[in-house]
Amino acid sequence: MGRRTARRAEANECRRCARICDRVIAPASCVAAQCPNLYAYDDPLSERRYMGCLQGVFTAEIDVQLFAEAERTRAGYGTVRLAREPLARCSFSIEQAVERQAGDEFRCVNPRFFDWPDSAGDAIRAFDLRDAL
Repeated sequence: MGRRTARRAEANECRRCARICDRVIAPASCVAAQCPNLYAYDDPLSERRYMGCLQGVFTAEIDVQLFAEAERTRAGYGTVRLAREPLARCSFSIEQAVERQAGDEFRCVNPRFFDWPDSAGDAIRAFDLRDAL
């Protein structure tokens, strides 16, 4: 399990420099897009409704009532970290711990991280002249 988990985490995080980047998704974008992978269920013990992603793009199960309350605020619910490679329909974004900072340790050394992940099924592989033809 450790190896598989490590590979999935590496696909959605970059720790090569001091910027520390993660791929995230706003569950509100899934709701707005009426994503067919979004599910909801009623928990009989807590009598609350929860929603999540069938494909495991994000693994958090979100309390629907708290989500709706947060969405009515100016800030909204926010984002959750991706748990696996995004699907073609997912509108993910990159969240950086440090936006801009002076010094070489904060210079991005992995600009391809901002592209679609290579490991995703819908990925478009970049043409690199360093590869053999």
